[in-house]
Amino acid sequence: MTISTFPERRVLPEAVHQDFRWIEGDAQAAAHAQLLERTLDISAGINTCLELVYSSNMERLGNHDVTPAERILPVLGVGDTDRLMRLSIAASALLREEVRRAVECLNDTDLE
Repeated sequence: MTISTFPERRVLPEAVHQDFRWIEGDAQAAAHAQLLERTLDISAGINTCLELVYSSNMERLGNHDVTPAERILPVLGVGDTDRLMRLSIAASALLREEVRRAVECLNDTDLE
């Protein structure tokens, strides 16, 4: 048994911040790994936007039935709610188009 007096050397990353990846290790090289990661990112963003929009709209609706002292401020104002809804629509269209292109590539590959 050998006893070492030197600490083990660790390979440190180049920076504290490292890019977040949904897919780890060798699976990152899979054919559609980037598409899957973008789909998760965009759909998570759409989900967050829609939750904020829904919550804000429900608070506004609920405030119609209560006294001013009982009102609860919505998370977002009307303008910001509208902007997040439009962002969600645009993001979902972007996602649809990206996936549609990937499907077309798969279909073209099968024909060859």
